[in-house]
Amino acid sequence: MNEKSKAIELIEFIWKNAKTNSCSQINFLMSKVLNLAIESKLKFDKEDYNTLKIKYGGGYWLGVNTNGKGQGEQFYAKACEEGNISFCNSYEHFYNFKPFKDTKGHRLYARALYCNNENRYRVTGFDFNTKKVHIVSYSINDVFEVGKKSLHSFDNKEWEIFKEQINKF
Repeated sequence: MNEKSKAIELIEFIWKNAKTNSCSQINFLMSKVLNLAIESKLKFDKEDYNTLKIKYGGGYWLGVNTNGKGQGEQFYAKACEEGNISFCNSYEHFYNFKPFKDTKGHRLYARALYCNNENRYRVTGFDFNTKKVHIVSYSINDVFEVGKKSLHSFDNKEWEIFKEQINKF
Protein backbone atom coordinates (compact mmCIF):
# COMPACT_ATOMS: atom_id res chain seq x y z
CA MET A 1 0.00 0.00 0.00
CA ASN A 2 1.28 3.45 -0.91
CA GLU A 3 2.06 5.79 1.95
CA LYS A 4 -0.07 8.96 2.04
CA SER A 5 1.45 12.42 2.09
CA LYS A 6 1.22 14.37 5.34
CA ALA A 7 -1.16 16.80 3.63
CA ILE A 8 -3.58 14.02 2.67
CA GLU A 9 -3.29 12.52 6.16
CA LEU A 10 -4.46 15.83 7.65
CA ILE A 11 -7.25 16.24 5.12
CA GLU A 12 -8.41 12.66 5.62
CA PHE A 13 -8.43 13.11 9.40
CA ILE A 14 -10.82 16.08 9.13
CA TRP A 15 -12.90 14.34 6.43
CA LYS A 16 -13.43 11.30 8.67
CA ASN A 17 -13.73 13.03 12.04
CA ALA A 18 -15.59 16.30 11.48
CA LYS A 19 -18.62 16.41 13.75
CA THR A 20 -21.17 17.65 11.25
CA ASN A 21 -23.80 16.34 8.87
CA SER A 22 -23.94 19.61 6.97
CA CYS A 23 -22.53 19.57 3.44
CA SER A 24 -21.87 23.30 3.53
CA GLN A 25 -20.02 22.94 6.84
CA ILE A 26 -17.84 20.07 5.59
CA ASN A 27 -17.07 22.02 2.39
CA PHE A 28 -16.04 25.01 4.52
CA LEU A 29 -13.87 22.80 6.73
CA MET A 30 -12.18 21.10 3.78
CA SER A 31 -11.31 24.47 2.29
CA LYS A 32 -9.88 25.60 5.62
CA VAL A 33 -7.86 22.43 6.15
CA LEU A 34 -6.39 22.60 2.63
CA ASN A 35 -5.33 26.20 3.30
CA LEU A 36 -3.78 25.04 6.59
CA ALA A 37 -1.89 22.23 4.84
CA ILE A 38 -0.59 24.66 2.22
CA GLU A 39 0.37 27.35 4.75
CA SER A 40 2.04 24.72 6.96
CA LYS A 41 4.07 23.70 3.92
CA LEU A 42 3.02 20.09 4.32
CA LYS A 43 4.23 17.93 1.47
CA PHE A 44 1.78 16.99 -1.29
CA ASP A 45 2.41 14.08 -3.62
CA LYS A 46 2.01 14.43 -7.37
CA GLU A 47 -1.42 12.72 -7.38
CA ASP A 48 -2.81 14.51 -4.31
CA TYR A 49 -4.78 17.19 -6.18
CA ASN A 50 -6.52 14.41 -8.09
CA THR A 51 -7.23 12.70 -4.75
CA LEU A 52 -8.76 15.92 -3.38
CA LYS A 53 -11.13 16.13 -6.33
CA ILE A 54 -12.12 12.47 -6.46
CA LYS A 55 -11.96 11.09 -2.92
CA TYR A 56 -12.70 14.21 -0.87
CA GLY A 57 -15.43 15.89 -2.94
CA GLY A 58 -13.19 18.71 -4.18
CA GLY A 59 -15.63 19.56 -6.95
CA TYR A 60 -17.84 21.05 -4.23
CA TRP A 61 -15.29 23.04 -2.23
CA LEU A 62 -12.23 23.84 -4.38
CA GLY A 63 -14.05 26.84 -5.86
CA VAL A 64 -13.91 28.42 -9.32
CA ASN A 65 -12.99 31.82 -10.68
CA THR A 66 -15.52 34.42 -11.84
CA ASN A 67 -15.80 32.72 -15.24
CA GLY A 68 -16.82 29.45 -13.60
CA LYS A 69 -13.47 27.95 -14.55
CA GLY A 70 -10.09 27.61 -12.91
CA GLN A 71 -11.10 25.25 -10.15
CA GLY A 72 -8.66 25.51 -7.27
CA GLU A 73 -6.86 28.62 -8.56
CA GLN A 74 -7.08 30.30 -5.14
CA PHE A 75 -5.26 27.34 -3.56
CA TYR A 76 -2.63 27.41 -6.29
CA ALA A 77 -2.20 31.15 -5.63
CA LYS A 78 -1.87 30.48 -1.89
CA ALA A 79 0.72 27.75 -2.56
CA CYS A 80 2.70 30.09 -4.82
CA GLU A 81 2.61 32.85 -2.20
CA GLU A 82 3.56 30.48 0.62
CA GLY A 83 6.22 28.62 -1.35
CA ASN A 84 4.51 25.22 -1.12
CA ILE A 85 6.01 23.91 -4.35
CA SER A 86 4.76 20.35 -3.77
CA PHE A 87 1.13 21.57 -3.96
CA CYS A 88 1.99 23.61 -7.07
CA ASN A 89 3.49 20.51 -8.68
CA SER A 90 0.41 18.43 -7.85
CA TYR A 91 -1.94 21.09 -9.26
CA GLU A 92 0.14 21.48 -12.42
CA HIS A 93 0.28 17.72 -12.84
CA PHE A 94 -3.50 17.41 -12.55
CA TYR A 95 -4.11 20.11 -15.18
CA ASN A 96 -1.13 18.98 -17.25
CA PHE A 97 0.42 22.41 -17.65
CA LYS A 98 3.92 23.81 -17.36
CA PRO A 99 4.10 26.66 -14.82
CA PHE A 100 4.43 30.20 -16.09
CA LYS A 101 7.34 31.87 -14.31
CA ASP A 102 8.46 35.45 -13.92
CA THR A 103 12.03 36.60 -14.54
CA LYS A 104 12.94 35.69 -10.94
CA GLY A 105 11.68 32.12 -11.36
CA HIS A 106 8.50 32.59 -9.31
CA ARG A 107 5.26 31.05 -10.59
CA LEU A 108 2.52 33.31 -11.89
CA TYR A 109 -0.84 32.91 -10.16
CA ALA A 110 -4.26 34.53 -10.23
CA ARG A 111 -4.22 38.04 -8.72
CA ALA A 112 -0.43 38.43 -8.98
CA LEU A 113 0.55 42.00 -9.86
CA TYR A 114 3.60 43.22 -11.76
CA CYS A 115 4.44 46.78 -12.75
CA ASN A 116 6.87 48.54 -15.04
CA ASN A 117 7.20 52.27 -15.78
CA GLU A 118 4.18 52.24 -18.12
CA ASN A 119 1.74 49.53 -17.03
CA ARG A 120 0.32 47.45 -14.22
CA TYR A 121 -0.12 43.78 -15.18
CA ARG A 122 -2.58 41.61 -13.24
CA VAL A 123 -2.72 37.85 -13.76
CA THR A 124 -6.39 36.92 -14.00
CA GLY A 125 -6.11 33.15 -14.36
CA PHE A 126 -5.38 30.20 -16.62
CA ASP A 127 -7.09 28.28 -19.39
CA PHE A 128 -6.20 24.65 -18.89
CA ASN A 129 -7.63 23.58 -22.24
CA THR A 130 -5.38 25.90 -24.25
CA LYS A 131 -2.57 25.97 -21.63
CA LYS A 132 -2.59 29.77 -21.51
CA VAL A 133 -2.24 32.41 -18.84
CA HIS A 134 -4.55 35.45 -18.96
CA ILE A 135 -3.29 38.87 -17.99
CA VAL A 136 -4.92 42.30 -18.01
CA SER A 137 -2.87 45.48 -18.19
CA TYR A 138 -3.72 49.02 -17.13
CA SER A 139 -1.86 52.32 -17.16
CA ILE A 140 0.61 52.55 -14.27
CA ASN A 141 -1.42 55.51 -12.95
CA ASP A 142 -4.65 53.51 -12.84
CA VAL A 143 -4.14 52.22 -9.29
CA PHE A 144 -7.79 51.17 -8.94
CA GLU A 145 -7.66 49.25 -12.24
CA VAL A 146 -10.91 50.72 -13.56
CA GLY A 147 -9.76 52.57 -16.69
CA LYS A 148 -8.82 51.44 -20.16
CA LYS A 149 -7.40 47.95 -20.12
CA SER A 150 -5.72 45.56 -22.51
CA LEU A 151 -6.25 41.83 -22.35
CA HIS A 152 -3.41 39.40 -23.00
CA SER A 153 -3.32 35.64 -23.36
CA PHE A 154 -0.09 33.66 -23.66
CA ASP A 155 1.05 30.08 -23.98
CA ASN A 156 4.42 29.33 -22.35
CA LYS A 157 6.45 30.09 -25.47
CA GLU A 158 4.65 33.40 -26.07
CA TRP A 159 4.97 34.22 -22.38
CA GLU A 160 8.75 33.80 -22.42
CA ILE A 161 9.01 36.33 -25.28
CA PHE A 162 6.59 38.82 -23.69
CA LYS A 163 8.18 38.85 -20.24
CA GLU A 164 11.58 39.64 -21.73
CA GLN A 165 10.07 42.48 -23.77
CA ILE A 166 8.53 44.24 -20.80
CA ASN A 167 11.47 43.28 -18.56
CA LYS A 168 9.52 43.48 -15.29
CA PHE A 169 7.92 40.10 -14.77
